[in-house]
Amino acid sequence: MNIVRLQFLLCAELKRQLGAGATVHASIPAGGELLWKWFIDLHKVRRMGYAAPEPISHAEILSYGQVMRWPIESRHATVLMAMDRVYLEAYAASRRQAPDGVKSLPFISPTPMTAGMIDAMFG
Repeated sequence: MNIVRLQFLLCAELKRQLGAGATVHASIPAGGELLWKWFIDLHKVRRMGYAAPEPISHAEILSYGQVMRWPIESRHATVLMAMDRVYLEAYAASRRQAPDGVKSLPFISPTPMTAGMIDAMFG
């Protein structure tokens, strides 16, 4: 199977998983098991920005390959970045604003604001 087809199938499976809303059995295409594992491993250590998860960087992929001693090639990184785009698009779609005319309340944290929290945010 060529890498473009494998990328398409892995991204489609990730979309299916993200859209399911519940735990479903992963149907990973043949030859994609290792790429799926790499993506899951990288996703587990993903950094969270102020409003959304940050994309997986090329440096993180390179570091992961070196630490885990996997020979990750540029074609593999391309597939991982495509899978990451699918995840980030699904995350953004799940956080979209309410349609026009629909009133929605902002998220209010149940944790009260303290001086320590202000110091942690603003130094």
